[in-house]
Amino acid sequence: MRLLRILRKEWKTSLLVFLLLFGQAMFELALPGYTSSLVDVGIQRSGIDSPSPDYLSARSRDSLRGMLSPQQQEIFDKAYLLTDGLYVLQTKAGDERKQLDDMLLMPAALLGMAQLPQGEGMQGMLTQLRQSGLSMQEIQTRAQTMLGGMGGDAALEQAAASFVESEYKQLNIDVNGLRNAYLLRTGGIMLLITLLMGALAASVSFFASRTSSRISRGLRRDVFGRVMAFSSTEVEKFSAASLITRTTNDIQQVEQGLMMTMRIVFYAPILGIGGVLRVSSTNTGLGWIIFVAVGLIMALMAVMAFVVVPRFRLMQKLTDRLNQVGREILTGLNVIRAFTREDFERERYDQASKGLAGNMLFVQRSFSTLMPAMMLVMNVISILIVWFGAGSIDKGTLQVGEMMAFISYTMQIVSSFMMLSMTAVFLPRANVALERLQEVLDTPSSIQSPDSPVPMPEEVRGEITFHDVSFRYPDAEEDSIQHVSFTARPGETVAFIGGTGSGKSTILNLIPRFFDVTQGKITLDDTDIRQFDIHQLREKIGFVPQKSQLFTGTVEDNIKFSDPLMPDNNMISAARIAQAQEFIDKMEQGYQSPISRGGSNVSGGQKQRLSIARALAGEPQVLLFDDSFSALDFITDAKLRKALEAQRQNATVLVVAQRISTVLHADRIVVLDAGQVVAQGTHEELMRGSDVYRQIASSQLKTEELSLKDSDVGEGE
Repeated sequence: MRLLRILRKEWKTSLLVFLLLFGQAMFELALPGYTSSLVDVGIQRSGIDSPSPDYLSARSRDSLRGMLSPQQQEIFDKAYLLTDGLYVLQTKAGDERKQLDDMLLMPAALLGMAQLPQGEGMQGMLTQLRQSGLSMQEIQTRAQTMLGGMGGDAALEQAAASFVESEYKQLNIDVNGLRNAYLLRTGGIMLLITLLMGALAASVSFFASRTSSRISRGLRRDVFGRVMAFSSTEVEKFSAASLITRTTNDIQQVEQGLMMTMRIVFYAPILGIGGVLRVSSTNTGLGWIIFVAVGLIMALMAVMAFVVVPRFRLMQKLTDRLNQVGREILTGLNVIRAFTREDFERERYDQASKGLAGNMLFVQRSFSTLMPAMMLVMNVISILIVWFGAGSIDKGTLQVGEMMAFISYTMQIVSSFMMLSMTAVFLPRANVALERLQEVLDTPSSIQSPDSPVPMPEEVRGEITFHDVSFRYPDAEEDSIQHVSFTARPGETVAFIGGTGSGKSTILNLIPRFFDVTQGKITLDDTDIRQFDIHQLREKIGFVPQKSQLFTGTVEDNIKFSDPLMPDNNMISAARIAQAQEFIDKMEQGYQSPISRGGSNVSGGQKQRLSIARALAGEPQVLLFDDSFSALDFITDAKLRKALEAQRQNATVLVVAQRISTVLHADRIVVLDAGQVVAQGTHEELMRGSDVYRQIASSQLKTEELSLKDSDVGEGE
């Protein structure tokens, strides 16, 4: 039902596929009937499919006419016209021909049986009935009653065909030619039906594949769009490995499930119901076998669903686990090698792989028993049909062709259930995958724009103020920062320093709303940042993360990441301020030089400078540097800060740093300890009044970097 709800998006194509499948099923259901006709009519009756001969001699005409009632004789006289000494049938088709066939079936059968070598008793019976003074209607009724015990309708049709064949031979009509013509005509129709079935099947495959691909593309777009809107909280909740699995493997499973739904789940019920209707319209007396077959198959499917479906849910979780372990190992490969932990990690990956392999083996083994069980049911059903059908053939109540058609219909019914059972390989897994995708789509981002956002001013000053801000990470037991208050004004550089885990990076992550505050508020130009549209807010902020991240493309693509249409002057100016111009000029293609995935073809310092240039290129009003100078040497660090101060005088700059040299000349330094602001001021003020800052600074005072002043850095160095 979940898959069908998704298919509603493509209801027109789905309806077309259903109609094509209906036509295909109707053609397939028609084939057993033609097979029956080939055997019963084409072979056993020499191609004679009607008890009404096309040509009659005067003697045979009188014999037939004498066994009809006066009303029937009038119809008979109109149907045959004397031409060149023979009576030629004028009624070729339609209701009149059917009426004539029904009327002549009994007389023709009686005459056919009377012509047999053992038919002397039949002739005597007819003579007695005629001499009894009964009406022709009563004679036919008594004769039919007598013949009923000798085989019923099947025997009547065969006897009538024998009469017509005998009549044709007496008139020197080529009976073999009639047989061959009937066989060729019926075989040609069957061939045409088969070709049409193939064309319809190809059309169904085309439309089903296109529709499922289109839906999966939309799902992939929706899921990825939802993931892009997630905050760090939701990403950590699902894990990056699980989200990757859901946007790739899970969507592929759904696509296969949709294709199976359109090609099999739609088709199997049509074929099965059609087969049941065709079987129920026959008087073979073997219908109970169908119910036995369907009951056995349903029982097998129920057991399989009970055993296997829970395993599919576990399979997706094990796939997530395997991807997560593999991602961790590949990401930390150098660390693993450095500590010679290859064997341990190989074993850890092997355990995750064994868990998934064991689950898949269980599923495959379960399904490997399903197919032999289904084949056993089909073969047993075939034996039952032949066994009981042979008895009916012996009694004359069933013909060989009818039994063959019944077997074909039964196999179609059983096959339809087998096709449904085969979808059990895909549909339960697709259902689990769809649930996992729906879980992502139904999870709202904890960071969203308000329904009626405050318009962003045309001129943003960039004043950032923390008003008694506290924040706690999801599932954490205590706040990461507590009661933080400060103001960063335009043109100021505010630096944050403190020990590991003191909350420095957390403060910067709150400003672009990667997380929302737990208590208090943050304002931009006296307006709570939660009242702005989140995209407009982030357009005013330039962020350089602690871990530099570059994207596949060129140097220009990465620097112009915020706006590919920005003027080249912005890009070049940002590269100069970030001290990246020098190494960019040394590249063979300059700004068009390629950057590999993750920036693997540039050094850590170059990567960090390109990240800084990317933040500066958009000329934001607020600049956030999250320990972004750690990979730079002291000279480059000093040059960058001096250029930044000279050319971004109106920007509000917030810097997280570990080195005292980086924050030494900040307009204000905020000292954090255990998530709380313990001191604020300039370097000199904090050296005099803050023990925490003094301890941090004293650990670096003896280093040469701390004595380096901006005045020591020349313009040309």
